Amino acid sequence: MMRMTDLVDPATVTILQHALHRIAEEMGVNLLHAARSTVIREARDCSCALLDARGRIIAEAEHIPVQMSSLSLPLMACLRKFHTIAPGEVFVINDPYQGGQHLQDIIIFTPVFVDGELLGFAGSIAHHVDIGGASAGLTFDATETFQEGLRLPGLRLNAERDFAPGGIFYDVIAANVRAPHTTIGDLRAQLAANHVGVMRLQELARQYGLATLRLGIEASLDYAERLIREGIASIPDGVYRAEDVIDSGVFTPHPIPIRVTLTVQGSDLVVDFTGTHPQVPEFINVPLGSTYSTTYSVIKMVLSSGGRRIPANDGCYRPIKILVPEGSLLNPTPPFAVRARMCGAYRIFDAILLALAQAIPDRVPALGFHVNTTTGFSRFADGRYWIFIEDLGGGWGGTPIGDGADGLDAPLSNCRVTPVEALELDHPYLRVERYALLPNSGGAGEFRGGLGAVREYRVLADGVEFFGYADRHRFPPRGLAGGMDGTCGAFRLIHRGRGRRLPSKIKCRVQPGDLVQVRLGGGGGYGPPPKREPARAQEDARLGKVTRPRIRRRAEPHP
Repeated sequence: MMRMTDLVDPATVTILQHALHRIAEEMGVNLLHAARSTVIREARDCSCALLDARGRIIAEAEHIPVQMSSLSLPLMACLRKFHTIAPGEVFVINDPYQGGQHLQDIIIFTPVFVDGELLGFAGSIAHHVDIGGASAGLTFDATETFQEGLRLPGLRLNAERDFAPGGIFYDVIAANVRAPHTTIGDLRAQLAANHVGVMRLQELARQYGLATLRLGIEASLDYAERLIREGIASIPDGVYRAEDVIDSGVFTPHPIPIRVTLTVQGSDLVVDFTGTHPQVPEFINVPLGSTYSTTYSVIKMVLSSGGRRIPANDGCYRPIKILVPEGSLLNPTPPFAVRARMCGAYRIFDAILLALAQAIPDRVPALGFHVNTTTGFSRFADGRYWIFIEDLGGGWGGTPIGDGADGLDAPLSNCRVTPVEALELDHPYLRVERYALLPNSGGAGEFRGGLGAVREYRVLADGVEFFGYADRHRFPPRGLAGGMDGTCGAFRLIHRGRGRRLPSKIKCRVQPGDLVQVRLGGGGGYGPPPKREPARAQEDARLGKVTRPRIRRRAEPHP
């Protein structure tokens, strides 16, 4: 059978593949520069990609894996609904039941036309600080998406008319969100980023010709599929089962299991989530788009180890079949809430790692503090809302070849910590008093787990609410191959010198002078601790990363 690589030379394919990637990256740079909110501008909670006219991803920027790898689903939903789109129009969607993430992640697709022919789409997705709903920033006790904000079920809008004052989309957003200046500014930043993608893709088509570009895209998809198949084929055939648990929910006090079965046969992989807990009437359900993108991402990460660079496009997904029971935690039905989907998404991530560790233990790291520790504050004063939100990371797991990273956002999120100066400038009712690594928090092993961290916020004004959600406050990240487990995280509130622990999913009023402490756990260790090289142990002691040996293997028994 003739392949696309037989119709266009490999050098041209490589050039086009890298050019497409750079276009997506340039889109991201423009989005960051144009955005108004700190969560996009500083924390980089956004992603950009290029898709073809059929809705297939052809290139992604190196942004947030959980946002990108399922962008085909919402675009295909829009194409099924509208069938056509004209120059000057865009699709806008955030519906978690049509391939979206949670409601705060608004997706905009701008069509790319070349000589009147639809070549594809420039797409961007960004987290918006407020999209309406029952409370500012986070409705932690939501049971339905109706309580979480505006649900956009796929809209076809005129970019110039409808996003301007008096335009229908502008007016609806302005009337329903608490920070319209910020939200509308960030939406326009997405439009600007997409415009860059449109221009650059048109330039590329004119430089190489539309036919050659399309052949190059197909060849790049085939190349990615071939690399993923080679990676899957390197895993011994078999059936591998594992599970992990969410600590608890807001209304569900017990652990919530996520179960996965991997079936490897040749170069094909089936990922089956049968046996996972049913959907729950609270905000930790994981929409199907997030389940897909998490699954694709963790498999690609493992198969990319050892220096293999696999293009991030639709070809990666072809050898992987995902089965998710409808009505389960990982494929909820409307209107179950999904705001804190990352609690479950990271348990998918870890369950798949544990399953793969049974087959290829020399290529899988110990579990890190894989948690979306979402932390935020809101305040209403002088007739306006102030809303701050950021994601914080702990220690990564030790690997078969080295120690885990310290205090870094977890792999699916890939966000930056908001610089203290930017936070305090935009939100003068807060002061960051401490941000530091936590000694002794990484699991011991031949290769130590990365250290966790602590971040402390001092409240400086009246009328402030703290909100946050996290996981791994009860069950620590597991060590592998004889390594010790990592450590748990915690939320703490210090009021008038007296501290108390807060639930892992929380919203509460805080007072001037209060200190909110966010503790982030360390990663699990890899390999038996006695095998650790003395030079590494001495360096840990010199840097203050380890000041005493870890005595207990586990902070609490695993479920």
